[in-house]
Amino acid sequence: MNASKDIDDERISFHDFIDKVKGLINYLSLHWKKLVLGSLIIAFLRITYEVFRDPLYTAETTFIIEVGEGDMSQLGSLASVVGINLNNISDESQLFDTDHIVELYKSYRMLKLAFLSRLSDEDSERLITRFARGKKLLKKWHRDDELKNFSFEIPTADMSVKHDSILMEVIYDFKKEQLIIAKPNRKLMILSVKVEDDDALFAEKFNTVLVKIVNQFYESTSTKKTGENLKILQSQADSTRVILDRSLDQLATISELQPNPNPLYYTNQVPFQKLQIDIEASAAVYEEIIKNLEMAKITHRNKKPLIQIIDEPIRPLSIDKSRPINMIAASGLIGGIFMLLFFTLQYVWKKLIVIS
Repeated sequence: MNASKDIDDERISFHDFIDKVKGLINYLSLHWKKLVLGSLIIAFLRITYEVFRDPLYTAETTFIIEVGEGDMSQLGSLASVVGINLNNISDESQLFDTDHIVELYKSYRMLKLAFLSRLSDEDSERLITRFARGKKLLKKWHRDDELKNFSFEIPTADMSVKHDSILMEVIYDFKKEQLIIAKPNRKLMILSVKVEDDDALFAEKFNTVLVKIVNQFYESTSTKKTGENLKILQSQADSTRVILDRSLDQLATISELQPNPNPLYYTNQVPFQKLQIDIEASAAVYEEIIKNLEMAKITHRNKKPLIQIIDEPIRPLSIDKSRPINMIAASGLIGGIFMLLFFTLQYVWKKLIVIS
């Protein structure tokens, strides 16, 4: 008996739910004109706001990048003969592929350097100051008693933790809303860097500065190890050449002091023979270092990535043409959802009043 009663209660509650849904649908259908009219009004207000606000400019730089490689392909077969595995060394070049440079563009350090750059020369304001003034952030900061005289127009060495914390907030929002790093085609080694802002001058300058900073850092980092090796070999070659030249000078001096040495006096020939041995040893070492130095130069040159700019921001900057269409569609959708929610809550409220 209890089981059948529970089943009947579940059927009754399910039927009640269906009746309530039908009632809600009938209520919305009765007020469909108000629902459509309200959606149109909300969409119109939002579109009006978007029309009268400043246009959003897009500064874009596209460039082709080719990751540098060492001379491992030529040495691979030779190394395999003697049992040397070069896989670990060759995999090192994968550290600097295009996916890593994309993350570099989004890193805090690179964006901080770009924001702290000057607009034109050393006497102009920083990009962060122009950005903060355009977004009304300066007024917001100065309303705080602790940030009343806050400014980024001070030497970088004098900046405090407050500057870093504010920069972190600005950069976080900037990356999410205004910075677009993309690879248009996965098969091509082409990257696109876009900066969107209602200030055309800021968008253009920030895009140019960011591309320059990141590409220079990427190039210097990818060739850092080979560059250091090249400097060491060059230093060794210079010092060995100095020793070799000094030995040659000493040999010439001894030869001048004893132009016709007596072959029967062997002790007189010892300094001469010692210098000859030193010269031969130094010459052999110098020759080997020069070989390694030339190979290091080739490796360093091959490691250097090729970064070639294709397109740069050109004034007047482009405006997103798809924005009005997207804006109309989004505004209508938002207005419809808002009005649907409003009438749904109104229906539920009336039902609650009737029940009470």
